[in-house]
Amino acid sequence: MKSSFSRVLIALLRASHFPQTLAMTVALGICAWVMGVRDQNLVVFVAAVLFGQFSVGWVNDFIDARLDRTVGRSEKPIVAGTLETSSIKVPIAIALIMVVPLSILAAGWIGGLAHIAAVGSAHIYNVYLSRTVWSWVPYAVSFSLLPFFVAQAGSRVLWPELPMILLFALVGVIAHLLNALPDIAIDREGGKDGLVVSLGRQKSLLLAAGLFALTICVLLYLVA
Repeated sequence: MKSSFSRVLIALLRASHFPQTLAMTVALGICAWVMGVRDQNLVVFVAAVLFGQFSVGWVNDFIDARLDRTVGRSEKPIVAGTLETSSIKVPIAIALIMVVPLSILAAGWIGGLAHIAAVGSAHIYNVYLSRTVWSWVPYAVSFSLLPFFVAQAGSRVLWPELPMILLFALVGVIAHLLNALPDIAIDREGGKDGLVVSLGRQKSLLLAAGLFALTICVLLYLVA
């Protein structure tokens, strides 16, 4: 029983795209700490981010299961058979339910709704836009909403400046480009479209480099 539970837990962590989930959770947790979020408030904030990221990763693997089987992505738990498609539905429901009260508890109504909207935008990517040239839009939207979540978690009177919102949006699009690049061949083989697939590796790298340069300029403006 314990061994079976452990296998399912590990499979769920893998299906959540855990490295990306952990990176986002740690990064936003650090941002919240810098904004003065401490103790149990920081725990609630991190939990909200974690449940949001879990839901996004699990829905992504759930939706892509058929495509992943077609191209033989054996590293995916559902394809490998270590996680049944039906077994991921309950964790998805739990994560989607938990992210709502935790977000509002962490950052109030405005900041909480901003985070909920950011998670919703990520699911729009999963369901509708991941295979289109507009695949970058949900990343830009989701990341641009995160400064509201972080700022309001620090204090309900804090509001992010426009350059900070732009900075997060740029980071989001860059993250999308770099995250999609390793899978470009697999996506093409499976007939999956997207901005990176449409542009190709070289153009995607050039675009990422240009956006990174713009990000540095915005960052220098913020610290000046």
